[in-house]
Amino acid sequence: MPALIIVMVQAFFYVFAARFQELFMLRFAVNSFSLSLLSAVFSLSLLSGCAAQRIADEDSVSLATTEKVGELGNDSERALSEAEAALSTAENEDLSFYAPLHMEQIQQALKQARSHDLAGHTQAAIESAARVLSLLDSALKNKARAQNALSPLFAQKAVLDDIKASSVMSAQYQRDMKELRSLIGMIEAGERSKVIDRSTDVLKSLQQLELDTMLHLHWLPASETLEKADDEDAGKYAPSTFSDAELQVENAGQMIRRHYQNRALAAETGEKALRAAQHALYIARESKAITRLDAAQAEQAALKFEGYLHQLGNTLNAGDMRHMALKDQTLAIIQHAEEQARQAAKHPAMTTPVTAQAAADAAPSEPPATPDALPPTEQVTDTKPAEPDAAANQSQAEGAPQITAEEAAENTARAIPEITSDSEQAAEGSPDAIPQADSFRP
Repeated sequence: MPALIIVMVQAFFYVFAARFQELFMLRFAVNSFSLSLLSAVFSLSLLSGCAAQRIADEDSVSLATTEKVGELGNDSERALSEAEAALSTAENEDLSFYAPLHMEQIQQALKQARSHDLAGHTQAAIESAARVLSLLDSALKNKARAQNALSPLFAQKAVLDDIKASSVMSAQYQRDMKELRSLIGMIEAGERSKVIDRSTDVLKSLQQLELDTMLHLHWLPASETLEKADDEDAGKYAPSTFSDAELQVENAGQMIRRHYQNRALAAETGEKALRAAQHALYIARESKAITRLDAAQAEQAALKFEGYLHQLGNTLNAGDMRHMALKDQTLAIIQHAEEQARQAAKHPAMTTPVTAQAAADAAPSEPPATPDALPPTEQVTDTKPAEPDAAANQSQAEGAPQITAEEAAENTARAIPEITSDSEQAAEGSPDAIPQADSFRP
């Protein structure tokens, strides 16, 4: 009985193993058939792809190659030299763009000619070199056909190259050039009907790229600057300036979209919008900083800006005006600069450019910080310049009236109520509106 059980178990395993082997072999046979089928399909696709890439005038190229072989005779050195020169001509003519299928075959034929020459196969080398020469002639003809059939597209490409679209909008430019090369390849393959159908869409895409490039060049900088100003709360700290900048940037975008082919107008409009956006950004920063000043910092800020005016006055030889209100200092400096311009226009031969060193040498020195130092007003009044010559006297007589000590005192007196009023308004403001400010910190 046990022996019978063992025999039955062994028979079961034998049957199972045989069945498993049969199934495995069937599965392997199916997979092998599938692989063979896929390989055949892939090969056919390659063959059909190669057939689709066949140039339209292949028969003419073959005939021309035969004729050139006869012209070259048995001179393989000459044949290879002319083939090398043909490749250089093809590169100079940019045939990779205007005749890509021809260019690919030129490179392959030249490679074969070199290999045959190295192997000592003279006739084969001459035939390959002759094919290079025939392909060059055919490629140049295809370039002419493409330029004629796609002339509006090539004209638009020239426009894009002129505005540097390839670097400004690189990705979009490469996509459009790929489409244009595809049209050229259709012309090479003799598929003119497909070219007509697709060329309109490609032209529209190239024109859109021109608009996008002009906006990127002349509107985007202003838009990005305005966005930065918005991020820094320019609408809160410089509401009027920011609102004006928003309007200018919006109008600039509309103007460039309507007149993007007018290069000068687009550049001028974009620059004005950018300046407005920058103005809003920096005014907002200064306004925000001013609201954070305490009394001591406000004093230092006023002194700092007065120092700027003093440097400007020294550069123009206008004298020390720091005894006056900031507004009066500014007006006096403007008056002095305008007078210098008028005198320069009247006596151009006597005008000498004011260099930085000359301005530094001519600038009045600072009064010593001692109790005995004279007030600024007395220094300006009592200082006597050297005797000028006759021409200088005439120039001074024709100049603007000088500001006397009495006039300066009156200007200062008029400015005191304004300063007092501003101080009172600041004192009445909320303490929360006077936080710290880094840009005005002494």
